[in-house]
Amino acid sequence: MCPGPQTTIVSHMRKLLIALPAYNEEPTVASVVSGLPRSLSGADRVDVAVVDDGSTDLTARKAAEAGAKVLSHGRNLGLGAAFRTALDYARENGYRWMVTLDADGQFTPDSVPRVAGPVLAGEADLATASRFADPGMIPKGIGRIKLWGNRMVARLVSALSGVRVADATCGFRAYGPRALEMLSSFSRFTYTQEVIIDLASKGMRIREVPVEVLAHRPAGESRISGNLWRYAALSLAAMYSVSHDHRPWRFYGVPALGMMLLGGAGELFVFARWLAVGMVTPFKGVAIAGLFLVTFGAIFGLFASLADTSSHNRRLSESILADRVRRRREELEAVDDG
Repeated sequence: MCPGPQTTIVSHMRKLLIALPAYNEEPTVASVVSGLPRSLSGADRVDVAVVDDGSTDLTARKAAEAGAKVLSHGRNLGLGAAFRTALDYARENGYRWMVTLDADGQFTPDSVPRVAGPVLAGEADLATASRFADPGMIPKGIGRIKLWGNRMVARLVSALSGVRVADATCGFRAYGPRALEMLSSFSRFTYTQEVIIDLASKGMRIREVPVEVLAHRPAGESRISGNLWRYAALSLAAMYSVSHDHRPWRFYGVPALGMMLLGGAGELFVFARWLAVGMVTPFKGVAIAGLFLVTFGAIFGLFASLADTSSHNRRLSESILADRVRRRREELEAVDDG
C-alpha cells in the first residue's frame, strides 16, 4: 500500500508587543518592565521592548537587565519618533497587537490586561487608557490648568475625529491588527492626538478604558509639562496636518467657498450700484475687499484640489503598506510543525 500524502500541521504564534518609549528614565524603567505581564489571555506570547530615545543615563542598561529588548536611538529624536520605532519593530517582527506604556511609572503595569482586553477580544481596533473618563479616577492633585488644557484638547480631537474622547493625550494604548496595518504617524514631538484622528478617519473602532494614574511621576520631571506652550503649538500642528490630509475639502474647500460667495456678493452689490447711479462711491472698500476675497477663495480652492490629490496618494500608499504588513505578519505567525 502506498503511503498517503503527509499532512503539514500549521499553527499560528499570535504575539503581542508591549513597547515603552523612554528618555532618561533610569530610576523607574526597570521596575516598570519587571512588573509588566508576560502572558495575556488571547495572546500566545508577550514580549517587552524599550525604545531608548537617546538617553544620557543608564535607561538602556536598566531596561535590558530587567528583561526588555532595547531599541536605541543614537540621539534624542522625540516621543513621536520613539513611537514610530516601536511601530516599525512590531510590524517587521509580525506582532498582531501592540501596547504602548510610559516608562515613568505613572501607570501601574497591572492595568495592561484591562487596556489590552478590548483589542485582544476583537471588540476594538484601538483601546486608549483614559485618566478623565471616570470622574472618580481623576488623579488627585492634578493642577487645574493641566486638567482644563486636557479637556480642551480632548474636545478639539473629538470634533476633528468624530469620536468622543475624554483623554486625547494619554500614551497608554493597545493597538489591534487593523490599527497596526493602517496607522500613519508623522509628528516628531508627540503622536497621541494624531493617532486618534488618523484611525478614526479610517473607520477604526476606538474605545476608552478608564484607568487610575498617579498625579505626579515617581521620579524626575515631565519634559512635556515644562514646555506647555511648545507642546500645545506642536500638537495643534500635528492635528491640523493629519486632519487636512484626510479632509482637504473641509479644511480648504469650505473656507474657499465662503470667501468666494462673500466676495462675489460684495462685487455684485457694487456693480449693481454702479449700474443704478453711475458711481461706486462710497463703496470702493467693498469692491476692493470683494476682489481680495474672491482671489484668496480661488487660491484656497487650488489648495483643496492639490491636497485632495495628495490625500488620494496617501491612501494608496497606506493600502500598499497595510498589505505588506499583513503578509509579513502572516508569514511570521505561521510555524511549520512538520
